[in-house]
Amino acid sequence: MNMAHFPNHSVLSGLVAVFFLQLLTVISAHFTVIAHTEPLLVMAGEDAMLHCHLFPKKSAEQMEVRWFRSHFSPAVYIYKYGKERDEEQMEEYRGRTTFVRDNIKAGNVALKIHNVTVFENGRYHCYFQEGRSYEEAFIDLKVASLGSDPHIHMEAYGDEGILLECTSVGWYPVPQVLWKDLKGEILPLLSLSQTPNEDGLITVEASVAIRDYSVGSVSCSIRNPLLNLEKVVRISIPDPVFSRLSPWILSMAVILTALGLLTIGAIFFIWKLHRNKNGEKENKSLSKGWKKAQLHAVNVTLDPDTAHPHLFLYEGLKSIRLEDTRQKLPDKPERFDSWPCVLGREGFTSGKHYWEVEVGDRTDWAIGVCKENVTKKGFDPMTPENGFWAVELYGNGYWALTPLRTPLPLTGPPRRIGVFLDYESGHISFYDMTNGSHIYTFPQASFSGTLRPFFCLWSCGKKPLTICPIFDGPDEVTIIANPPIPSKKSLVTPTSEKSILWDTDSPQSSNSKIFPIQPNNGVLEH
Repeated sequence: MNMAHFPNHSVLSGLVAVFFLQLLTVISAHFTVIAHTEPLLVMAGEDAMLHCHLFPKKSAEQMEVRWFRSHFSPAVYIYKYGKERDEEQMEEYRGRTTFVRDNIKAGNVALKIHNVTVFENGRYHCYFQEGRSYEEAFIDLKVASLGSDPHIHMEAYGDEGILLECTSVGWYPVPQVLWKDLKGEILPLLSLSQTPNEDGLITVEASVAIRDYSVGSVSCSIRNPLLNLEKVVRISIPDPVFSRLSPWILSMAVILTALGLLTIGAIFFIWKLHRNKNGEKENKSLSKGWKKAQLHAVNVTLDPDTAHPHLFLYEGLKSIRLEDTRQKLPDKPERFDSWPCVLGREGFTSGKHYWEVEVGDRTDWAIGVCKENVTKKGFDPMTPENGFWAVELYGNGYWALTPLRTPLPLTGPPRRIGVFLDYESGHISFYDMTNGSHIYTFPQASFSGTLRPFFCLWSCGKKPLTICPIFDGPDEVTIIANPPIPSKKSLVTPTSEKSILWDTDSPQSSNSKIFPIQPNNGVLEH
């Protein structure tokens, strides 16, 4: 009788050990690539910075990092095991890319494409590979160009008509062209040509025929749909008697018309100067708005039930830091599970409310107001359409979180931000309390339901975000410091499919105070 043969015990133990080692290797090698979910808008001729990073944080020094478009190879850029590899790089990108690797040990990298052209418009894949493990994310780059001022050419058309041709160069993407009369009614086009040049920019030629001289004047407008900006030129239509005169008289009429336009232009220039002066007065008025806003100062504290597990709350629920350690917290419906954010405890359903936040010299934050019922699970974009009204510092630039992100040209880095909510008027304004200047006011909205203060950090480190006290007490608030971490600064990409964990440097203390304290009308304590 044959007996079954079994491997001896030592062989089985070795096989099991090898299996578990391979399993641990696979688990340790797992990572996710994070990139900005919103399209990156860049003007033609400027530089584009494509950020992406690893989650959880880990070094990418010995990985393969690659940016590519529709095909994996040739690629836009390739980095392998500590060296730049140009043998697979697309010819049109050679000499036009810079690999930003200051924080590659934390898995944070970026690719700068210099002097962007319209041919760079489209989707880019950011790809990381370590051994057999690889992941990627994508970034949509939107390139735009605002063309030249339109020019109108006039000539006789048939027996009793005038042909007007409007031309302009340097547009992208394809613009919208309209001819209108004084009443704003659209005139039918006789012809329309939108031709790309060798550089990909579009030349526009649009013509109309005018037979009804009673229109008086007409305008040609060319609009960039991506930038939501347009350029307009208007021209007066000469009396019909001119159309029956000789060509040189008609030319004289055109010259006189041009002189009239120059006169109108001069008047417009003077009016614009006057309007700019009024605008400066309005800006000064906005800058002084914080003084009135401070009359509505309220006490704001952080709501621990909404805090992302990597956010730690300090100083009596007044200060937050993002840390590597994940806290074991109950998974409540109101808790953020992806964006590293937290809400204020206070809810506002009416009235005016003001508070200040000490941001210090942090390089990665977002603060503002949001609806109480915003989506807290997942990565919905932080825009007014989704219930967020916030400003942020990201990538060395300040932005209002509108659908295409509005750049904020500040004179210097603010260390303390004032937030003012006027519920009934539908306005949310931000002020730089370092110099008292106005930062941004969101377009008027119609609020409904409860609004709450909103705070977000995109990187780990010793530097906290602190809500300033409103009492007339000591000016200094002491901040708890983390254990020492690497001192290199990092650029953060606070936008995609996972939480963002990054290192920054040096502790700070907050020096902030709001005057005076007012009754906390319209505040609901949770």
